[in-house]
Amino acid sequence: MIVKSVMKSLTPAFALCLLVAGCGGPKAVRGEDVAGLDDQAMSTGLDKRDLQKLLHQNMEALQTSAVVKRWEGENRPTVAIMPLRNETSEHIDGELEALVSDVETTLVNAGHVRVVSLERQGQVIEEVRKQYGDAFDPAAISRWGKQVGARYFFTGKVFTADERMSGERRVQYFLFTQVLDAETSDILFQYKSSLTKAIVK
Repeated sequence: MIVKSVMKSLTPAFALCLLVAGCGGPKAVRGEDVAGLDDQAMSTGLDKRDLQKLLHQNMEALQTSAVVKRWEGENRPTVAIMPLRNETSEHIDGELEALVSDVETTLVNAGHVRVVSLERQGQVIEEVRKQYGDAFDPAAISRWGKQVGARYFFTGKVFTADERMSGERRVQYFLFTQVLDAETSDILFQYKSSLTKAIVK
């Protein structure tokens, strides 16, 4: 009787929330509210943690590479970060744009180079994006380098291999990165990191 009178005095939306919560239905939580929430895979799709792990491996390899030693000898040359290409069926373009910012942050904080922001070079970035939609033409690198004042370009792509069998699924993801010389289009650094996600019985 008391419960009924209380429920009548509540707004319908709030009453529904109380009923759902009382029945143990799903609820929204923050990462810090649930220990290990970011550790569990929700699907075989790429999430923020996956992409950051792949990028971290690539950036660690870059920091110990010959191209960084070359940069140190050139007294902080300019590097432009090109968009990372999405060669998967995942809708991760927004996440890849965030990764570009992470690459910029890593390079700026390492202090080996000066980073040119392509975001401020509207016409060039549109040209780069258009080019990236088709077959990549290394000859365009020199022209882009002159347009944005970059001596080197950092570029990369994410691609995948997907297998299914007997109701199980395994997806292997790869992040491939390169550093290119803007004048010669020579590849000065190249690395590929990988991870696997799966649904198993």
